[in-house]
Amino acid sequence: MLRHRIEVLKRVQEDSEFGIRSGKQTYERVCCVWSDVTWKKGQKSLNAGAMDALDTVMFRMRWDGRITRECFLRYDGVVYQVMQFHADRQDNTIQILATEIVTK
Repeated sequence: MLRHRIEVLKRVQEDSEFGIRSGKQTYERVCCVWSDVTWKKGQKSLNAGAMDALDTVMFRMRWDGRITRECFLRYDGVVYQVMQFHADRQDNTIQILATEIVTK
C-alpha cells in the first residue's frame, strides 16, 4: 500500500564565487511520490549484535520516468542513496533498495 510520501532528489554541486566547485553538495527536489517503505536492516540488526549494519530501506512506488538510479530519496527527513534499482514498466512499478547517507 502506497501510504508514505517520498521526496525524489538530485544532487547539485555548488560553485564558489570564483566559479570553482566548492565541494559543498546540496539536494534539489525533482518530485514527490507515494511509496511503500520497508526496513531491511538497521536498528534490529544492531540490537542482534551486528556491528556493520546500515539502515537499508526498500521503497516501492509507481513507475515515473523522472526517477533514475542517480536520484536520492528523502523520507522522514533522512536522505537515502539508491543501491539497487528495478523499474518494471509492464507492471508500472519501481522497487528501490537504498541506504541512509550522512548529509551534514
